[in-house]
Amino acid sequence: MIGRWLKVINYAFAAVIAGLFVGALVLFIAKPTPEMPETTTTQQFELPKNAFRQPEASYKAIESPALSLSFSPHNAQLPDLRKFLTYYGKNARPDAQDEKQPLYFGFTGNKSTTPLAPGERLYIMYDKYLNPPQYLFSPDNKKTALWIEAEQRGTQATIKVSMVDDEGDLIRTPRSYAEFALAEKEFAKGNNNTWELGKWRVDATLLARQKTRWFGVDKFIDTHGGDEYKNWINKQRLDFGEADDVYSVYIADHQCMIWKDNHWQVATPGQETINYPILCVKRIDDRVMNLELWDVGGKGKVMLNLVKSSEQWMPKNIEDNFHFVGARTRSQYIFEIENERTTLRPNDWLVLTDTGWKKLITPQEIDDYVNRKVTGPLFVFNGVETHDGKQSISGTLYSAARTEMVPVELQLQQTSGATSATMTAKKGKIEKNNKIKETNPHSMVKVRERAINHPRPAQVPEEDDTQVEHDDESGD
Repeated sequence: MIGRWLKVINYAFAAVIAGLFVGALVLFIAKPTPEMPETTTTQQFELPKNAFRQPEASYKAIESPALSLSFSPHNAQLPDLRKFLTYYGKNARPDAQDEKQPLYFGFTGNKSTTPLAPGERLYIMYDKYLNPPQYLFSPDNKKTALWIEAEQRGTQATIKVSMVDDEGDLIRTPRSYAEFALAEKEFAKGNNNTWELGKWRVDATLLARQKTRWFGVDKFIDTHGGDEYKNWINKQRLDFGEADDVYSVYIADHQCMIWKDNHWQVATPGQETINYPILCVKRIDDRVMNLELWDVGGKGKVMLNLVKSSEQWMPKNIEDNFHFVGARTRSQYIFEIENERTTLRPNDWLVLTDTGWKKLITPQEIDDYVNRKVTGPLFVFNGVETHDGKQSISGTLYSAARTEMVPVELQLQQTSGATSATMTAKKGKIEKNNKIKETNPHSMVKVRERAINHPRPAQVPEEDDTQVEHDDESGD
């Protein structure tokens, strides 16, 4: 029963909604269209008359206006660079040329410096996007509207500032901004950008990281160098690197080296050195060498100190290693060295390596020792001497660093029918015969030439050990 009543109510609501929709549709169709007016009329009004208005004749009677406007272009002025520009002096390298030395400038708050050669322009730009905005030198000195020129006068630099406007006219006002003087300011270490030598960062520890060692004057070169190595004689030897990369530089007080091809090379300051970092010896005393390193620009300077190395160089019981066996000729003697029998002649060289005494035979072995590829105490046989009817073989013993040398004698003694040798270090200069004195200055060359022209084995056959041949010296 209730369901039937609900159905009736729903039908009633639907009928009412349908009736309302039909009624609205009829009203929309029957609504009349509004008519647009055919013409638009404009009502004109007459402005009221001004009480101060004068006849036209009165205006014509005025000869000139009471007020007038005139155009005046903007008067550009130079910026006051005195507040921002800093003068750091000139290139102080020992090879700098006086007439071409650039002056170095920077801006306050900027750590970089820029060189300015006399007679040239240094262009400036203003970067307003920096925080804070500031003046900068134009990259690659690209032309801008503002520039400076400078020349040195004593400890000051005279600065000339110039600028052009949009029309290209030169601006040189006010006069106090256009030309002024700046005193030289010390170049602080913190202002210099870090620079490098190849893979090496430059600072006070550079020489230590390059494995630099200084022992003193190379006395081996002084004695045996001759004309071939005359530029090394009486020079301080600096060894750089280690193992196969070691190389030596021979230098004197107040001489200089340049960094070229990843090596230090001795060079005289001048036109050929200005494009390389330069290292100069400022002072040498008994224990310390003071050096001064400059960058290419001449404003990056580092002071370096090198402490002299020391060595315990004298081999112990050296005489126990040399046992005289016999003589082959008047100039060839047979010794037993490190349990091996070896023939020795005047100007033969033996170096003490980790494996024992080794005679330098080939030209390559000789060059390796000269160039410090092979190191160790060196024993050089000088010749045969006779004193009071006794024969001895004289020689010289050099330290591993070649900065110490001592004369040595091998005394040939007859004991129990056999000949033996003892070695003693002589204090003072050893007395040599005339032949050795003549050949000694060129012994390095002669030893190398003999190795090339007359190669010989290091050992001798045992059966020939005690044979003494009465050959002439020329057969050597």
